[in-house]
Amino acid sequence: MARRDERTCDEKIELSEELTLEEPTEAALEAAARLVGKTWYPDEPAAWRGACEKVELAHHLEHATYVRAAMLNGSFAGIIAAAPTEAHEVKAAADVSALWYRDHLRKVTPWAIGTSDEAAIGASLAPVTAEMILTQEFLKKRDARSAWEITLLAIDPACQGHGIGKALLTDVVAYLQSQEAAGFFLATDDGCDFGFYDHLGLERIAARETPIAAEGLGDQPFHVYLYGALLGDPCDVR
Repeated sequence: MARRDERTCDEKIELSEELTLEEPTEAALEAAARLVGKTWYPDEPAAWRGACEKVELAHHLEHATYVRAAMLNGSFAGIIAAAPTEAHEVKAAADVSALWYRDHLRKVTPWAIGTSDEAAIGASLAPVTAEMILTQEFLKKRDARSAWEITLLAIDPACQGHGIGKALLTDVVAYLQSQEAAGFFLATDDGCDFGFYDHLGLERIAARETPIAAEGLGDQPFHVYLYGALLGDPCDVR
């Protein structure tokens, strides 16, 4: 179990000479968008001008009250964000629109609205839609872990092996405890390293196979998952 230091969550947190967790600058957010792109949309057409990565990042940060960028030797290495779910309107999963991305698209890449690329961009964002549906079903259950959502956790593959993911997750848990959160959850899928959450001891709350044709999986089924934990123990992350 990893112990968290006593500290003020809003201050810059120095973990070592090389790794710090900071409020993201515009440059860090641009780097985060590029990370989302190369991680989940490596084959996105250049003509889309990064639409998928920009829309997904905007979606994950939309309700976030806590966002931290991991900086390794002064360079962007990862990002985490958390949001209270009371900011969401809890609705039936069937009401999650396949066009949820259009508002973000209008803001970040308005040129795509009404073009032949719009539907293709939406199809590329289908894994996010599937996660949203599973999330809404979970929120309807009023589980204590549904109080807060970790909306984004992404680490640059080139920076793996430095404990960045664990540092970010440990830090956000400290923030959630400062907010007296009863628990938290996060959504993930086969396109992510969800084994990391198993390793940290988070509970897999839900899983679902979806009819999404995912990059790199061939004919294999694609799954979305929810992981979570109750808070309150002195140590909550391994």
